[in-house]
Amino acid sequence: MAGKGKVHFLTAYIEFLLDEGIKSEEYYLGDASRFLRFLLARVEEGDIKAFVEHTSPSYQKRLRQSLRKFYVFAQKELKITNTALEQV
Repeated sequence: MAGKGKVHFLTAYIEFLLDEGIKSEEYYLGDASRFLRFLLARVEEGDIKAFVEHTSPSYQKRLRQSLRKFYVFAQKELKITNTALEQV
């Protein structure tokens, strides 16, 4: 992915599937989505802290804000609750 520049994860996955000749990516995206929701529901506070703190202080501030918004989405739309995510 480094050669493609700034590409978002799921967009890159869809492009990969298309490059692999997959005509119907629905099953693949559904499985990937379920896997990511599984992980998100189980992430621990230390994991989140390590992810955020490996960045610069200015990016940490923005990252915490955007991750809080993502948690609201995960909670409302995906019905994922995880107290570790509330600590962002």
